[in-house]
Amino acid sequence: MPTEAAKRQLMTLVHDHPTAGHPERDETIRKASQTHNWTGMCQWISNYVKGCANCQQNKIITHRKKTPLYRITTAQNTLLFRQIAMDLITGLPMQRGYNAILTIVDHGCSRAAIFLPCTDTITGPGIAKLYLDHIYRWFGLLLHSICKLTDCPSERINGWSNICDS
Repeated sequence: MPTEAAKRQLMTLVHDHPTAGHPERDETIRKASQTHNWTGMCQWISNYVKGCANCQQNKIITHRKKTPLYRITTAQNTLLFRQIAMDLITGLPMQRGYNAILTIVDHGCSRAAIFLPCTDTITGPGIAKLYLDHIYRWFGLLLHSICKLTDCPSERINGWSNICDS
């Protein structure tokens, strides 16, 4: 088993030297294995390459930083579909009499989503009827609604808001 100084001298030759070009871990192990072999060699070389300042400085970052998700705050014992977000997906081709989808997402505890077919001419009372037929009978009345109906005419949003307020 070589000494620590001998191992570092080997790395100077096969990894750090300007003609070596700071190869990646596998290539460094392959070059070092041609002349030396000791117990734990692969792990020692892996740690050396991970700690190489030049390699880390010149390493290409191939993944973006992930933006943390913002969690909508809810009460501790919130029930399913008591706090929801709604949106309409419009501009779809006509299929079985429908050309839009009303999405209702639970923002309380499950992040579950329900997709209901509808038309792009649906009004506030129509949205309320879909809600009553498909959500209310299973989960009860909502406490808070986050409407994202931005592409809708104002009377559609107002119609739903009036129903929510009553």
